[in-house]
Amino acid sequence: MPIDFPAPPAPARRRPFELSGRAVLFGMIGFFIVVAGVNGVMMVSAIRTMPGADVKSAYETSQRFNSEIARMQAQAARGWLAQTEIVRAGTDAIVSLALKDKAGTAVTGLAVEAKLQHPATRQQDHDVTLTETAPGQYSAKVPALHAGAWTLVVEATRGGDAVFSSRSRIMLKD
Repeated sequence: MPIDFPAPPAPARRRPFELSGRAVLFGMIGFFIVVAGVNGVMMVSAIRTMPGADVKSAYETSQRFNSEIARMQAQAARGWLAQTEIVRAGTDAIVSLALKDKAGTAVTGLAVEAKLQHPATRQQDHDVTLTETAPGQYSAKVPALHAGAWTLVVEATRGGDAVFSSRSRIMLKD
């Protein structure tokens, strides 16, 4: 006796995809909301990590311009020979400065400050005071200094007057 199976139901007929103006409008609005949101997050992050200001007041800096030129000319006229060095000591670093005058005599009795400035953020800057360890030799230990590019600013004063300054870009390795 033959068995009659019912015929399988015909697959539901799918409506063909139609791109409507409303779908395009919501897609465009969603796209620009995402782009504006990502730009806002990136802008806030960039401003928080690097505000872009190198000096607090550009006006005050411009007013000191001529005195800075005079100070640098006086420094050049002294003819001092300086050698700065930064070496790794474990996770720390040791900054040293050797100063000699034109005759090769050690320059002593200076108050020397060094600043290690991070190129991206001022939050990682380090300020140290160098002590005179030998005639004309000044050094200080900088704790927990990571590898990378730094700007080393060294300033020496005698009796409150700036007598030497240098600024150099260094690359500290591990």
